[in-house]
Formats: sequence, C-alpha cells, structure tokens
Amino acid sequence: MDSKPALKPAVFSRNATGLVRELSAFAVFAWSIVYFPWLSSWAGIFWVTPDSYQNVNYYESLGVWAIIAIVIVVLYWQMTIRMPRSGGDYVFVSRTLNPLLGVIAAVFFFVAIIISAGSGPYWAFTEAFSQLGFAGQVLHNSFMASLGSTYTPGPGADTNLIFAIGVVLLAIGGIVTLFGGRLLRYIIYGFFGYAFLTLLVVAGIFLSTNHAGFLSDYNAHAASFTNTTSNIIAQGAAHGYTFGAIAVVIPVLFVSIGPYPVMQMVGGEIKNPRRSLLYGLVGAELVSIAVWFGLTYMLDHVVSISFINAYTVAPSAGAGFAAVPTVFASVIAPNALLAWFIVGGLFVSNMGWSWLGFTFLSRLILSMSFDGVISTKFAHVSERFRTPTYAVILISCFTVVPLYLEFYTSFITTQVNSIFLLAVMWMLTSIAAIVLPFRKKSLYQSTAAGPRSRIPGISILGVIGIVVFGYLAYYSIVNPAVGPFALGARILLSAVLAGAIIIYLATYFYNRSKNLNINAIFNELPPE
Repeated sequence: MDSKPALKPAVFSRNATGLVRELSAFAVFAWSIVYFPWLSSWAGIFWVTPDSYQNVNYYESLGVWAIIAIVIVVLYWQMTIRMPRSGGDYVFVSRTLNPLLGVIAAVFFFVAIIISAGSGPYWAFTEAFSQLGFAGQVLHNSFMASLGSTYTPGPGADTNLIFAIGVVLLAIGGIVTLFGGRLLRYIIYGFFGYAFLTLLVVAGIFLSTNHAGFLSDYNAHAASFTNTTSNIIAQGAAHGYTFGAIAVVIPVLFVSIGPYPVMQMVGGEIKNPRRSLLYGLVGAELVSIAVWFGLTYMLDHVVSISFINAYTVAPSAGAGFAAVPTVFASVIAPNALLAWFIVGGLFVSNMGWSWLGFTFLSRLILSMSFDGVISTKFAHVSERFRTPTYAVILISCFTVVPLYLEFYTSFITTQVNSIFLLAVMWMLTSIAAIVLPFRKKSLYQSTAAGPRSRIPGISILGVIGIVVFGYLAYYSIVNPAVGPFALGARILLSAVLAGAIIIYLATYFYNRSKNLNINAIFNELPPE
C-alpha cells in the first residue's frame, strides 16, 4: 500500500503557508538593493580593500565582477522560476540532488545569514558614527565628535550601551518581520528611499567640486587631521605604498557588494516570478553595476583613489577613522544638517539588510519544518499576519549571538568564514542547476520557455556557477582579506557540517521509528 497519502498529514501541520504571492517586480528590486545598499556597500570597497591590497585597478575589478554577478543572478532567476517556493537553495538542492545535501545547504545558509543579520547593528554604528565623528572634527563640533567616539565600536566607545541598543534594534527587526505584509514592505521601501536620497546627496556634494577644489578644502581643515594631503601621500609612500594599478580583487568586491543570492528564499511570495525576478533581481544587479561604476569614477576624479588608499595606510592621517569615502563629503560641504542626514542614511542602510535577513531565514525554517526536518511547530503561520511566528522568534534569539561576539570578542572576524559557507551552498545549487533538466525532466519542461536545446541553458549557467563559486571558496580559504581559515575556523566549519549531518540523521531515524519514509517527501515540491 502506498504510504504517501498518509505521509503529508503526519509531517505537514497545514497544507499552505498563508504567505500569498504579493511581492511585485519593484518589491524584488527594492529588497535586492536594500540587502546590498548602493552607498554603504560601495563605500565598503574602499574601506576594506587598502588594508589587504595595494595597487588595485578598481575599474577592471568592477568590470570582471560585473560579468560574474550577472551570471549569478541569472542562474538564480532560472532556478527560482522553476521552483518558486519559500526555502530557496534548500528546496533546489534537496529536490534535485539529495535530501542530506539540501539540509547541509540549509544549515550553511542559516549560519552565514544569522551572522550577517546579527552583525547589522555593529556595522550600522561603525559606519554611521565614524562618519559623525569625522564631521565633528571638521566642524569643530565637540558634541558630534563626542557622539562619534562614544558610539563607534572600538577603543573609547561605550560598548555596553551600544550592545544594548543593538539588541533592541534586533528585537524591533523581529517584531517588524512578525507583522510582515504591508508594514514590512513599507519599512523596507522607507529604507530604500532614505538610502537612495543619501546617495543623491553624497553624489551631489562630490560633483559640486573637482580634485583641485577638494585638495583646497581638505588642506583648509588640515589642522583637524594633523596632516595635509601631500603629507598623507608621503606617509603612504614611506609605508611602501606605490601608486600604480596592477590587480583585480574580485574576492574583496564580493565581500563588499555581492550579490549574495537571497530573494530565492521568498520565491513562494513573488508575483509572476519569471517576470518579477527578471526585472527586479537581474535589473537590480544591472543598475547596481552602473551605480558603482559611476560612484567609483566620481570618487577617483574628485578625491582620487590613490589618496583614499594612502589615507588608509598613513598612520596619522585619519586620527583613528577608517577611510570610508563618504566622510570626505563633510570636507567639501561642512554642514551639520547634511552630516546628520548622511549619518542616518548609512545607519538605516546597514539595518535594512540586517532586518531582511530575518525574513529570508524565517522562510528557510518554514520550509524545513514543512518537510519534517525540524519540528513542525515552526511551520505555524499567524492567521492574522500570515508570518511564521515561531520561526521568527527562533531567529531573533539566534541573532543576539553574533552581535555579542562582534562587540565583546574577535571570534566573528577571526574564526568565522561566512563566504566559504555560502560558496559551498551556491556550488551545490549550481550542481542542481546542471542536473535539473535531466533528473527532473517533467518539472523542467513544464517551466521552460522558448525552444529547447540539447544542452539546456540552465545547465550551462550551473557549470559557470561551479567555477565562480569554487574560485570564491578557494580564496575564502587562502586569502585573509576574504575570510580566515585558521584552526578555529576549520573546527567551526567542521562542527557546522557535522551539525547538518546530525540533524538529517536524527530526522531520518525519528521518522523511520514512526513508520514514515522522510525521503519520500523530497520527491515533490513543498506546498506554497
């Protein structure tokens, strides 16, 4: 007797999530941008890179990465329109390759995005208040300078206070996610709008002058920084910095500007996935590439990338402040209101991707609960708000862990290699893309559009994906600028892998003791 009809009620607590398809193409576009905010992500390139690389050709780097990025988003567009279900990579891999590999992909994604979501407040304070402290120096405003010193994580900061505020911000993010629906969309749109206006303000300030004007403005405030521009360049040269361009730095660009494929996690909530993901996800990447090229050109011709790099390596140039490019807006336009506006934009930009992480992770937990991999309690969806209640609460609790580690230890920055976790997961999805047309032929043919070729396009994208993500995984091991791989990192990653295997085996044998074949559930797509 076929046991499958009896299996569903025993494993699923309900037949549908209640999460209706409501994300439009613009919502996908806005969410993608908020998860990779234009200004703060781009600024991160020039904040992080000079500490690890010199003589970088940023234009070539962006050009190479643009090609890679487009391949990635097109691959995930294709996978999501064929399996438009919440859970993303977990569903792709478990249905196409193997349930155990699906669980491994899910656990890797969970750990990596928990770290990202939980670290959001830390980076919000770091980026925004270093901006504020710098502006306070320029304006000789002791109140702004004091706030910058107090709330920028590091020496002199009130760490306990910032951590407490960070916990409150994460709690608010969890509550917003619990309410979901229109409230969540409006808040994300608000973050998108504010960050976009901040981008326009910063770009307008930079475009109001030229390189000679910037040098004049900076030197006029040199007493605030203890060095003129010529002294900074000289210090950079004395520390071995040579001002040429020799390299592309794809791994560092990946850390700073992505894209991390994430919208597939809410694939079951997107209206007309084929169209919305094309215009929203792929469109967001194309526009982002244009924006980042434009911002880089603007920075180079007003401040100069060589000066940014020298500023980073010169020991006394910034008086302890990182070379986040937006700080120089206060040199060109020393105005307190403008400074506060930019600080707010940087802050909400970082909180935006933090809060979106709650949504993406909750859909992963929901999908795994439907499959019976974890307790079906986490499949509970609020009848009023149509959000996975217990999944969001679980995630909210977990996010406090990386926040604590960021503020009070060096564990996150020295022992956690999130890029490696994600790269492995994305390689599994790339393999799933290769075999999908052959192992799930009926599914593929029912969702394919246009003429069919002997070698399906999605399989070609999968091959390219393996090369790209294999490259990133390799560099996340050997390159300290991307992710450490010390003994502690190897132990942690081994523990994460072992944890995923244990979860699967525990699920398998528990259901077997109940005369349920858990693997049978992976022969079909989960309900919407």
